[in-house]
Amino acid sequence: MTNHQKQKKDLRIVLFLLPFFALIFCSNDSLEGEEPIQSVTLPWNQFKIHFLSNKCKDKKRLLVLVHGSPGSSSDFITYLNNKELQDQFCIFVPDRLGYGDSTNEKSFPNIFQQGNVLAKVFETYISKQSFSFEKAIIVGHSYGGPIAIVLSMAKVPTFPKNIQTILLSSPSDPNLEKLHWYNHLANIQIFQWFLPKSWIFSNEEMFTLKFDLEQLTTTLGNSSLNILSIHGENDQLVLVENVQYFTKSKLNIKHRFQILKGENHFIPWTSFAEIKSILIAEGSK
Repeated sequence: MTNHQKQKKDLRIVLFLLPFFALIFCSNDSLEGEEPIQSVTLPWNQFKIHFLSNKCKDKKRLLVLVHGSPGSSSDFITYLNNKELQDQFCIFVPDRLGYGDSTNEKSFPNIFQQGNVLAKVFETYISKQSFSFEKAIIVGHSYGGPIAIVLSMAKVPTFPKNIQTILLSSPSDPNLEKLHWYNHLANIQIFQWFLPKSWIFSNEEMFTLKFDLEQLTTTLGNSSLNILSIHGENDQLVLVENVQYFTKSKLNIKHRFQILKGENHFIPWTSFAEIKSILIAEGSK
């Protein structure tokens, strides 16, 4: 087996073990809170969106955590259960379209559709519950990063004007997006018979991501978003050079970035304590 083949095999194993990362890497740094976690499913047009949430009444800060590709709301369960985060935030952790308990009969490989459906569902839910927030932090991991930007730009009346977007290991630069041989292989129907549905949907998202990122750059235009990019130095799935894109593209957004030395693509779990501290610090501003 070549080194390249071994890396791909190791990657498949890591993706399969993602749900266990949250338990293994986060448990030592996570004091579990006592708030009950509720499961909510809401319709929007022909879609339904499922998300998890803690106790939100009387809280003034909203935290939305958007998973990557593939993934589900369970990816962020340790964040949702953490006492320090519960004390400060109302937390929404959705299953994106195509995954988990949201509409999942087919894939929805478009970051704008994904983000805008989340915006409509959260707008309806916040209004129905009569929540009122002073600040929102919208976090996206990996493919969830561009979706977090779309959600941050959506004009949601029930969202506060003060919105902070945090990108974890997120693609930003369309010029860095390239399809690989295994993407084309996984796009062949006979091979899809052997793949989990979520992997097929994830692969379809990769085929449209470059174009979506180009469109996102245009859509951002003169937007005054406040974005913090956090990236692992040794990320082999989404290159660390992505953190430079918003600066060199000279957009009007306020952009900061932080590179975590020695870390890889899976920083939501391997760097849980550090990211939790960043969330708490940003929420206090």
